[in-house]
Amino acid sequence: MRIEKVRTATGFGDRLRGLMLRRGLSDVRMLFPRCASVHTCFMLEPIDLVFLSRAGEVVALRPNARPWRFFSGGAAADSVLELGPGKAVELALAIGDEIECQSD
Repeated sequence: MRIEKVRTATGFGDRLRGLMLRRGLSDVRMLFPRCASVHTCFMLEPIDLVFLSRAGEVVALRPNARPWRFFSGGAAADSVLELGPGKAVELALAIGDEIECQSD
């Protein structure tokens, strides 16, 4: 499955700030490469977390990840795709799906 208009957090500032203190996250698509765990501290809304292997395979899903929590994709996770709340269900994502992220 291809997900388009994905913003990749590559720099220190992007990775540090992420989606903290932002509202209106329904259309967010942000990829954190080389990242197996994230936190939702200082988040104002829940988001969907999709943990991907190095090959782009979904290895863990955390839909509706609420603020002030910590999440890990496990040993197989290599990156995290953050999506707006409900998007993982809307896209019918499942463990084993292959995801290709296209930059905006």
